Amino acid sequence: MPVIAVLPAVIIFILQLWAPNALAQLSVPFPASAYLALGLVLILSSFMRQWQWLYWLALLLSSYFTIQSGLQRPLSEPDVAALYNTLPVLLTLLMLILTLFPLPSILTWQGIALAIMIAALPPVLLVMPLADWSSALALSEALLIQPYDNLALNWGLLSLIFAVGSLWLLMGLYFRMSLIHWGEFATWMAMMNFVIFVHLPDASGWATLAATLSLLITLAWQMLHLAYMDELTGLPQRRALLSHLNRLGKRSAVTMLDVDHFKQFNDTYGHDVGDQVLKLLGSVLSKTKSCKAYRYGGEEFTLIFPHKDPERLEAELNEIRQQVADYPLVLRQNQRPEDDKAGKTRRGNSDGGKAIHITISLGCTAYQKGDDSDSLLKRADNALYAAKKAGRNRVKFA
Repeated sequence: MPVIAVLPAVIIFILQLWAPNALAQLSVPFPASAYLALGLVLILSSFMRQWQWLYWLALLLSSYFTIQSGLQRPLSEPDVAALYNTLPVLLTLLMLILTLFPLPSILTWQGIALAIMIAALPPVLLVMPLADWSSALALSEALLIQPYDNLALNWGLLSLIFAVGSLWLLMGLYFRMSLIHWGEFATWMAMMNFVIFVHLPDASGWATLAATLSLLITLAWQMLHLAYMDELTGLPQRRALLSHLNRLGKRSAVTMLDVDHFKQFNDTYGHDVGDQVLKLLGSVLSKTKSCKAYRYGGEEFTLIFPHKDPERLEAELNEIRQQVADYPLVLRQNQRPEDDKAGKTRRGNSDGGKAIHITISLGCTAYQKGDDSDSLLKRADNALYAAKKAGRNRVKFA
């Protein structure tokens, strides 16, 4: 689950709350270890070409530098208190912008300019006369820092963190946050740990380490996703299929299917429509609970069933076949209205584009003693060929 990206922030929070001495005894060399961790994420994200994380790294690096330069003195000093009250608000706003708005590629001049601006904003606070501003003074006086057990409670900032975090989490759960968004949320959570535990030694270092660990977990998850998931259909790809076949149970069945006349679709309507067909099939198969679906390659897909009951298999496969055949695929129009409102109106009408229907052929085989992945797939593929030879849009069993 991508939610594991949140674990570093949660673990550091628990340790700082109930076992702060345990962290102090670790004697981690800060700030060198924090900068080293940020450098590691920089190398990995560049190697994997996950350029969006470079914006976050620029923000984390500049934030940690700002904390080290301006918040190493007592919070009773007006300028330090003003910086402490202002920096988390700025970080939250910048992180929300990075999450909510589309960003240019960092390899373009717009992306480079945006990264420089993001990195420059936190250090700018060091040279701004925050304590001389009436608004900053009012904020500093209103957000009183009151020590309570292991927490240095800044009630205003804590309320802000709780409100933003709750809203972010609820919206993410409602809209089913992707692994990237979980990593972004975890990074923000980790940095907010510093705000809560500012009175503890190396609080900023632990917060930065937790943030970089969240990014590393997210990068590792992305690497697995790229290796095992098909980007177009959202289904696991052949590497994941072979792994499943190697641990297949004896009471299992394997089905090969592909789209009828797929080459004709591509030749008639273009490869964009072909991609639409594959996405549709991926959407239908991903919602099928009776089997596990994989994209084998091209227009071919593989289904693995946890049983080999012939009657159940025939009923389930025909249900999938009929569901695909009954689904109208509305082709995108070549000429789209420039006005967004007109475009939405057209998409809401049935004449917004030409609707076509696709069909699939399926070949199924049950596991037999002595089968390996090659023999299963070959037998299922032969059954698929028989279904096509018999007229397509049908199910055949080996």
